[in-house]
Amino acid sequence: MCGRYPLDAQALSKLLEEFPFRDESDFQPNYNAAPTQQLPVIINTDGSFEIRLMHWGLIPGWLKPGEKPKVTPFNARSETLTEKPMFRKLVRNHRCIVPASGFYEWKRTGAQKQPYYIHLADQPIMLMAGLFDFGRDDEGESQGSYTILTTTPNDVMAEVHDRMPVILHPDDVPLWMDEDITEIGPLESLLQPIAGAELEMYPVSMAVNNARNNGPELLKPVVVQEKLL
Repeated sequence: MCGRYPLDAQALSKLLEEFPFRDESDFQPNYNAAPTQQLPVIINTDGSFEIRLMHWGLIPGWLKPGEKPKVTPFNARSETLTEKPMFRKLVRNHRCIVPASGFYEWKRTGAQKQPYYIHLADQPIMLMAGLFDFGRDDEGESQGSYTILTTTPNDVMAEVHDRMPVILHPDDVPLWMDEDITEIGPLESLLQPIAGAELEMYPVSMAVNNARNNGPELLKPVVVQEKLL
């Protein structure tokens, strides 16, 4: 799963250089992004990519203004997208990219859960596959929301968790974002875990556990003390 991730200043700057956006002042570095926050997402609008701020946690577009959803999933299993009514239509024409510096995951050691930061070894931006939808907020205004797709873990992630986000290579982006592809078949090869050798992982501060903590210090590696029996 992926329930917390950073988009640091370097990654955000590169992102805004490469993609058009509506209002730069809306985009700020976030070192501990969490569900329910408004975060940058890349969508395809009539053949052009652009960045939009969207609510992390999918809100069905068919909800009436003021109607509360029963669930707002922030992750979706890539293996069962066509089986779930909430995702089945979105995978046809509402695919998106969620940019990040990397993501956090927790490894249980006894009674304690230690956060780890996982990022690409040679790229400042991680492109995670997602689905999005547009609905209406309480005032009737258009509201975008999204979920991040997950897949089985590679050898690195298997040490920490049994799921990981679907991470796209830059060369995968045109296929994933192609509006003419409306069936999942041609996309299935993109939904596999990337090689463990492409990732780096290290433990970070327990401060990550609290979503209110937000700063570049969260990305600094820490030394995990082994407990003696």
